[in-house]
Amino acid sequence: MAVAAPVVSAAPATAAPPPPCLTSDLALSWAPGGTAVSGGTDPGSSRTAVVALRNSGNTACLLDGFPKVTLAQGATTETLVDQRSVSHSAVTLEPGASARFTLTFRQGQSGEDGVIEPVTASVTPPNNTASQNIRWRWGPVAEQESADPPRNFVGPVVAA
Repeated sequence: MAVAAPVVSAAPATAAPPPPCLTSDLALSWAPGGTAVSGGTDPGSSRTAVVALRNSGNTACLLDGFPKVTLAQGATTETLVDQRSVSHSAVTLEPGASARFTLTFRQGQSGEDGVIEPVTASVTPPNNTASQNIRWRWGPVAEQESADPPRNFVGPVVAA
């Protein structure tokens, strides 16, 4: 008498996610879509600027979360806080593909107290410690140390 072997169904294989994107494999640039105006305008208004992150590497990589962004004018800096009210999910970037994130900031008035006139935005992508600088072109920014609630935010990385 033959005994039938039990039937075992194979579960579909789940592909492992790609490794995190390295700062050195990302090209950063300003992207269209924000409300910021070159040189700044309308002090006191809330403005947005969009940063594109393009995978310049040879393999797919993953971006998940919030980049760290610090605006700098010499030794004076302004670090933007994570905009936790915005939902997000991981973004897989194939070689040559781009993702983006949005900066929200309060436009400042040149020469006033509590205002920084940034020269660069230092960007550290999620899950990295190295940063890249991009030239700030959006004019003066009101510092948030005196703001309650904070007014300068960085949104999560999202698909472009």
